[in-house]
Amino acid sequence: MKRKTKLKWFTLIEMMIVLVIVWILAVVLMESYITISRTALRIEQEKNISEESLILTQVFQAISDEATIDYDAYSGNNINLTNSSWFTDILYLTWWQWSWTSIYTTWDWCLELDGNFLSNEEWAYPDVSEKVRNALTWCELILDQWENKTSLIPSGKVIISRVMFKVIPYNSDENYFGDGNDWIVINDVHQPGFWMFVHLYAPLYQPTWTNKIDQPLQLFFNLNL
Repeated sequence: MKRKTKLKWFTLIEMMIVLVIVWILAVVLMESYITISRTALRIEQEKNISEESLILTQVFQAISDEATIDYDAYSGNNINLTNSSWFTDILYLTWWQWSWTSIYTTWDWCLELDGNFLSNEEWAYPDVSEKVRNALTWCELILDQWENKTSLIPSGKVIISRVMFKVIPYNSDENYFGDGNDWIVINDVHQPGFWMFVHLYAPLYQPTWTNKIDQPLQLFFNLNL
C-alpha cells in the first residue's frame, strides 16, 4: 500500500510540473503572438504611409511641371501673403488647364501639424465611442478645378493633418543700366515655387498614444513662370 500511495504521489507532482510547463509555454506563445501582431500592424501602417507620401509627391511633381502660382487669385480673395510670411492653407494655381485651380484640405476632423485637434474639434476624439470614431470622415486634400473636386489622399489608409503651403514670391521688375548709348536690361525674376507641409498619421492614431505611427512630410516644388 505504501508503494502504491508513493506512486500516486509522484504522478501528481509530475502532472503539476507538466501543467506549469504548459502554462509557461502558453504565456510565452501568447506574448510572442501579440508582439508579432503589433509588429505586423505597425509595418503595414508604415508601408501605407510611405506609399501615400510617395503618391502625393508624384502628384505634386506632375502639377508643378505644368502650373504656376496664381498670385491674382490671392489678391482677388483678399489674402495678403506678405502679412502671413507667405504661408497659406490654400494653394491657387494657374496656367492653361490649371486655370481656376486650388488645393486645400477640408476642415472636417482635421489635425494640426503637431498632431493636435483644431480648437473647435478637441471634443471629437478620443472621447467618442469606437463605433462612432470609425465612422468619422477625416479631412482630405482636395484638388479643385472649376469646382470639380478630386481627393488627392482619400481618407482610409492614412489620416492627414491640415496642409499648409508657403508660397515663394517673385517679381519681374526690369532694372536698366548703361552709359546712355547701350542700355542693358536685367530681368530680376525669381522662379515661383512653394513648400508644402503636412503630417501623415496611421488610421489608429491617437494624440495620447506613445506608440503612434506618423510621418511629417515637407516638400518643395519649383513652378513655371
